Amino acid sequence: MKKKLLTIFVVAALILAVLLCLSYRNYSMKSPEVIRKLTGLRMAAGLFRISKGRPPAGIGELIKAGNLEIVPGLKLRHHRAASKVRNASGPEVMDTGGWAYINDPKSADYGTFFIDCSHTDEKGRYWSWF
Repeated sequence: MKKKLLTIFVVAALILAVLLCLSYRNYSMKSPEVIRKLTGLRMAAGLFRISKGRPPAGIGELIKAGNLEIVPGLKLRHHRAASKVRNASGPEVMDTGGWAYINDPKSADYGTFFIDCSHTDEKGRYWSWF
């Protein structure tokens, strides 16, 4: 009897563990959390611009200057989790599901962070619009 109960318990625990793993894999951030992280990146770039008189050349320069500790993680629906920044020459969306930074001094948008995703959030807004 005890062996049967233990077997049932182990099977139930395994099923629960599998369900938790599947739900975590499909986890995606909601707009407020993503916007808060994007705002943090933009604030770090703004503080760098104020102190140095120019936008940062890239994410590495923000971290080296101490304006940003780490690149915040990002997990959007239809994409894997990412904590990298793609350098871009303009605001073109490549749909990487991560962050992008316009590092071309010739661009009118030089020094701008944006979300590199062509999908929509839970309210139907394109991520790249933020």
